[in-house]
Amino acid sequence: MGPEFHRTVKYLPDIGEPLLFEGVSYTRKSLLEYCTEEASNSLVPAWKREVFDFIALFMNPAGGAIDQLSSGSTGDPKSFLLSREAMLLSAQITLRFFKLQRGERVLLSLPVHYIAGKMMVVRALLGGLDLVLTEPSSRPMQKLSGSIDFAAMVPLQIEESFNHGDPLDRISKLLIGGGELHPATREKLSLMTTPAVYESFGMTETYTHFALKRINGSEPDSDFKLLEGVHIRLDPRACLEVEVPGITDGLLATNDLVEINEQGDGFSWLGRIDNLINSGGVKIIPEVLEERIRECIGHECLVLPEPDRKLGNRLVLMVEFEGDDPPLELWKDLLRNRLSAYEQPKRVLTVEALPRNNSMKPDRTSSRSLLL
Repeated sequence: MGPEFHRTVKYLPDIGEPLLFEGVSYTRKSLLEYCTEEASNSLVPAWKREVFDFIALFMNPAGGAIDQLSSGSTGDPKSFLLSREAMLLSAQITLRFFKLQRGERVLLSLPVHYIAGKMMVVRALLGGLDLVLTEPSSRPMQKLSGSIDFAAMVPLQIEESFNHGDPLDRISKLLIGGGELHPATREKLSLMTTPAVYESFGMTETYTHFALKRINGSEPDSDFKLLEGVHIRLDPRACLEVEVPGITDGLLATNDLVEINEQGDGFSWLGRIDNLINSGGVKIIPEVLEERIRECIGHECLVLPEPDRKLGNRLVLMVEFEGDDPPLELWKDLLRNRLSAYEQPKRVLTVEALPRNNSMKPDRTSSRSLLL
């Protein structure tokens, strides 16, 4: 499947009127004038000026190109130009999926220098949604009043909201992306009746999500479901290739190892090919093994490679454990009965907290340095 994947976009969505911004109705012209003025107002907080500046830039093509730093999912992060038309197409797909209606309140809790923040603004503009601003922080619902129909957050914001009892249940539909959910947080979310919680899969190059997975409710998804028009396949490495018509330039290669379901309309994420461990000639996907071990011992963990003269790399299990007396022998017995010989960790150690990066993903490089 190559060039035949491409679909010609026959129409483009347009931004209608009236436009809503923090509860106030505007015409396109009046909103552009207001945002242009506020973007240069030194009395306005810097984070808010950044929002005004982006809206003014997006609504005025003569203002210049929209520059964005890529996610790094498909290689080293690099700067590239965003297409306004592609942003509108992406926004339209999301509006349709979540059935968002004109006048509903949507929360901007992410900085607009990230693509996720930009896209929330574009969805609001295109859908005639009431864009509610809050200063980007780890607790976006802390000072907010009223209900929110749609919000997007990163895992850190979810974790902190739970830790402080902030009212996530005032949100109707919640999109989570940009990082990895801690298993305990995922469990809490799965038990919530409100909001409807979706985990996203995407990257800057696909102008955010192209697949979503419902993680709570009576029928949660077992895998990520493709949004309308998205096409995927596996490359020779068993890594995902994706095309989002009108957004990606043909098929986009990734380093994500996935399994595509039988229907071809979704996939399960296995891990990153960058993290693959070759131990004694056997290729092991650590993320898959970690999930099985986590279910077995009940603790967050990482499987890491350690140089070995015989195997090339041997497996080391790093377990997140608070306390002075970890049940190492019990863990080893449990794993001995659950894992194959080549999956058995050759060494087990504990840390109070696994190293994580700013996206709350496990920091494998920092973790490996602890093995020395």
